[in-house]
Amino acid sequence: MPYTTTSTKSKLLAAGLVLALAGIPAIAQNSGGNSQETKPAAGQADLPSIERLTEMTVEAVGGRENIEKIKTLHTVMTMSVGGMNITMDNKWSRSGGRMAKSETPFGNSEMGSDGTTAWTKLPDGSYVILEGDQASQLDSQASMHMGMIDPKELKKNMETMEVTGREEFDGRMAYKVKFQPKASQGSGFMYFDVNNGMPLGMKQTESTPMGEQTTTMTLADWKTVEGVKFFHTMKVTAPGMPGGGSADMKVTTLEVNKLDESAFALPAQVKEMAAGSGGSEDQGTEEAAGDDIKLEDLPEASRDQIKQTIASIKQGGAQAIEAALQQYERALPQIPEGDMKLQLQYMIQELKKAK
Repeated sequence: MPYTTTSTKSKLLAAGLVLALAGIPAIAQNSGGNSQETKPAAGQADLPSIERLTEMTVEAVGGRENIEKIKTLHTVMTMSVGGMNITMDNKWSRSGGRMAKSETPFGNSEMGSDGTTAWTKLPDGSYVILEGDQASQLDSQASMHMGMIDPKELKKNMETMEVTGREEFDGRMAYKVKFQPKASQGSGFMYFDVNNGMPLGMKQTESTPMGEQTTTMTLADWKTVEGVKFFHTMKVTAPGMPGGGSADMKVTTLEVNKLDESAFALPAQVKEMAAGSGGSEDQGTEEAAGDDIKLEDLPEASRDQIKQTIASIKQGGAQAIEAALQQYERALPQIPEGDMKLQLQYMIQELKKAK
């Protein structure tokens, strides 16, 4: 049931989720950016504009005509590190449909959208409607492959993108592009081959209790599917990761134009919530605003988990607290009276105190 920010689950889980290059929600969420940005040096005055560079990328991966022929995309990626497995199952539709599922040792997640209403499924089986940054993060994860081959999709989730210089990346000279995602306060750098604009990978610096740590993602094993090149391997390198600090995430499924739009249909409960989202939220807030609920009022078996979840959210700062409160308050009216509702009310109460 509890909501936790991606970055609090572990460096391993974050490394799996930061594949979403069209938004980078996992690491960038708590990032203060990279303070070591390099400015163009002498001889770099002829850097291409971001528009010209993205045109190069389009041509390198297969051309605009072939990219536009992609109406739906289904990818499954897996990573095994230290005996633990991560699976990410993403579905994308040009008409706006999105599905993103993750299976990890720390729990599973499921999010989706029919192009109008975005939602996530909570561990207890109930649903919450997503808005704002949370909806953007869904789009980022589901669009990760399309974002790398189609700058139009990439830019939807970016506040800014700017070519800042040249730098070697994975043994090749690359154009260095600083990006600022819409869904977070962090920033990072993408790298594109100076010869043809092919995407090479990215680096993201995260502020942690142990200081700034940089995660590097290197794209490889490009294969042509329906006239368009897609990466099929991403090497993730990060301090503290099991397995020597790096692991490969591999694409096990990549299907173009094989999905039906019914794959993005809203679950029945989400349809009801979307149709009736009027005054139910106020009711839930009023229910949680009564006399203080004490930890001792909750079932003993759930107390430690609730305390840990609240502590994890607080570690994420004001943004994480606000995001959790929005989801919890939307979910509250949908949960029947009982222990589960009491736990959610307690979490809302404690997070409001922390604001």
